[in-house]
Amino acid sequence: MTPLQAMIRFELSRVLTAGRIVWWLILASFPILITGLIRFFPMSDPAAARNLDTHVFWSWTIYLLVPCITCALGVLLSAGPAISTELEQRSWVYLATRPNGIFWMLLGKYVVAFCWATTAAVAGLSVAVLFSMQETLFRIWMACAGLSVLAAMSYAAVFLLIGTIFPQRSMLFCVVWAGFAEGIISLIPAVINRITVQYRLRTLFVQWARPGGSIDTLPILGESLAEGPWYIQILWLLSLTAVFLATAQVVAHRREFTSAAESDV
Repeated sequence: MTPLQAMIRFELSRVLTAGRIVWWLILASFPILITGLIRFFPMSDPAAARNLDTHVFWSWTIYLLVPCITCALGVLLSAGPAISTELEQRSWVYLATRPNGIFWMLLGKYVVAFCWATTAAVAGLSVAVLFSMQETLFRIWMACAGLSVLAAMSYAAVFLLIGTIFPQRSMLFCVVWAGFAEGIISLIPAVINRITVQYRLRTLFVQWARPGGSIDTLPILGESLAEGPWYIQILWLLSLTAVFLATAQVVAHRREFTSAAESDV
């Protein structure tokens, strides 16, 4: 058994507990609950409901609920506290003294966080999309399923890096990043939004799901969407993920976590 396989197996034993399985079910149920409420409690204004473009409405709703929220929450619960968990359990010293222990620990936690969030997102998506009752249902599912994989892959790397830099307040800083950087900065038409995951995901969503046609027909979002075909956006996400993971490895290997820091977590 390779070190990576051993680490993944150990992390899986942690997440496949009753409590974590309940959290997985809650996470997968979140988009189902929201879309179900929208379906069974429609708008009170009949005229507005008749004029509503249902494909645009449902595609954007499912995109926000699954790749944006469910995936981010999923990896937040697993990747964010990656370092703080080991400090709390007093296992960091043991990992740091093993050959490449920190490297395989971070990589194993990343893989498990990615799988945990992706499975919950796709499971919730597969049921939630049925409430849309759209002729474009399969297109919405394919687009959001692919985006869920990319979102979990990228957000897990971002939150792992944040948890490595700020182990004592990892969850807080991850939430701040998700709300401020991904929610606000990604919409700003400036160079800084290029480093956000949401900037690329939103562009892929518009290209794949086509909620209202091409990018040219979306003047509100036009300046907050990236230029270039879909494979360029995926290449950007892969590159950002690699950079974030490599930076997390460097920080974890160079930073010294003392026993005093462990007691403060």
